[in-house]
Amino acid sequence: MYREHCKNLSEVENGIKRIELELRKYISINDVKNEYTFTKILSQLIVCWSEVRILKLIYENNAFTEAEINSILLTNNRANSLETKWKKALNISICKAYNITDIGNIQNELSADIYYKYNEIFSSITNDFLPSIQIRNRIAHGQWKVAFTSKLQSISPDLTNKISIENIVSLQLKKKILNGLALLIHDLAVSPPTFERDFMSNYAKIKNNKNNLHKRSYIKYKNQMIAKYQRGKIKRKELPIKLTFFEKIKFVFSKKQ
Repeated sequence: MYREHCKNLSEVENGIKRIELELRKYISINDVKNEYTFTKILSQLIVCWSEVRILKLIYENNAFTEAEINSILLTNNRANSLETKWKKALNISICKAYNITDIGNIQNELSADIYYKYNEIFSSITNDFLPSIQIRNRIAHGQWKVAFTSKLQSISPDLTNKISIENIVSLQLKKKILNGLALLIHDLAVSPPTFERDFMSNYAKIKNNKNNLHKRSYIKYKNQMIAKYQRGKIKRKELPIKLTFFEKIKFVFSKKQ
C-alpha cells in the first residue's frame, strides 16, 4: 500500500506544480479572473495532497501496525475526518513512544519538555490545518465566491473572507507546514530518539513558515511578478527580429553590460 500512496502523492504534486505554473502566469499578466479561479483549484489540490500525505505516513515501514492504521482511518467502521486522521496518527505515535496507555492522561505521563513538543504539533494541526479543510470543503461544494454555514441556511462571513484572501504564497506555506508536521509525526512513530534530537530544528522550520504565513505580503509578491513580466516584455521588444537563438542570447548579455 505504501508504494501506491507514493504514486498518488507524486501525481498530486505534479498537478500542484502545473497549476502553480499557470497561476504564476496569470498573476504576472494581472489576469485577476483567472488568478482567482486557479487559486481555488490550487487550494483544493493542497488539501488533496494532505489526504494522500497522511496515508503515505501511516503506511511507511515500521511506523504503525495494521490495528493502529485501522484506528487512524476508522471509528466504528466510519471514515474519520482528515483532521482526526492527523491527530490520531500523532496521539498513537506519542503513546507508543512513551508507553502511555491512556491518551486522556497524557499531560501527567509526559515530561514537561515532551508534552510541550506534543502540544505544539497538536495545536498546529488545529490552528493551521483545520481552516484549510473548512475552506476546501466549501470550494469542493462550489462555494467559490460566497461560503455558507454547514447547514446551508446562512452565509458565513468568516469563511467567505478566508476564501477570498487565499493566495499562492499562503497556500505554498501551508503545504510546507503540513509536510513539516508529517516529518515530526514520522520521527515520533519510528524513532523517538530521532524525534527528540531533531525536534528543535524541524519545528523551527515549521515556525518560520507560520511566521511567514502571517507576515509575507502577497501584494508585494504580485507586484514583483508583474514588474518582472513587464521587464521581460520590454527586453523581448528590443531583440532584433532576424537573429539566431544564440545571437539573441549574446544580444541580451551585451545589453546587461
